[in-house]
Amino acid sequence: MDKRGLMILRVLINRYNSKAGHALLKYLPEEEKEEILAQTIESTDLTPLLSEPKHALRQLHYSWIQPLLQHFPEHLHPIVVSSLTREQMRGLKMSSSLEISDPVRNFMLYHLYQLTDIQEHLPLEYLPESEFSPLASWTKAKLVHLIDFLGLYDLASEVRHIVNRNYLKNIYTCLTPKQFHYLKVCLHQKEKIISPKLGIDPSKHDCAKLKQVVHKRGLIRLGRALCGQHPDLVWHIAHRLDTGRGKILLKDYCTEAIPKVTPVLRQQVLNVMNFLKSE
Repeated sequence: MDKRGLMILRVLINRYNSKAGHALLKYLPEEEKEEILAQTIESTDLTPLLSEPKHALRQLHYSWIQPLLQHFPEHLHPIVVSSLTREQMRGLKMSSSLEISDPVRNFMLYHLYQLTDIQEHLPLEYLPESEFSPLASWTKAKLVHLIDFLGLYDLASEVRHIVNRNYLKNIYTCLTPKQFHYLKVCLHQKEKIISPKLGIDPSKHDCAKLKQVVHKRGLIRLGRALCGQHPDLVWHIAHRLDTGRGKILLKDYCTEAIPKVTPVLRQQVLNVMNFLKSE
């Protein structure tokens, strides 16, 4: 039985008679019985699973979908693209003016869904509630914004050791007013994690490199802050981002929290989330 089938059976057991359902499991092979019991779903609602092909695909960043188009004949690409959201079509630079019916759209989305590993992961509705749950619904732009601000903690570590005013000016003028404000917030907080040097030359006014390095550090902080969270939540968050950032996030994630590191980074993420609410 595939993962999706296991999830459906788990929900059906929850819905109709949990105790009787467990009794029925004795008729299944031992391996499948263990897999079903391992499902942590407590919901009795099948809707997330029944609507998942359509809903989950529309949450993916277009870069995860792009490679899947090669599985369709080229003459079908306009129809497949027309089944996607406008944002995904713009990202793929394959906007289509085709008007397709709902049955055709659902058919195409279902076949796209079959080409992904979405079905190996729990729908968001079945995941345990977490302080990071909202991130799985954030847009890519908003997540990138979060990552940029997280990297300011690394920048603060660097700035603490710079006394030359011209060097500081080279850094500060690369920041937005809101980033500069949050950098000052970071500077007033006690440094709890020793970060490697950013590798920037403050004597040079190179905003492009500064932003790139700070963003990369922010992405690493987010990945390690998510350690110990439900792996399917992290999967959903990563797939809201483009494939480049998403794969880095998944690489830095581990199922167990990193002692003395993850708790600190987790609080930093929550601090930035709260700070961005005021925008």
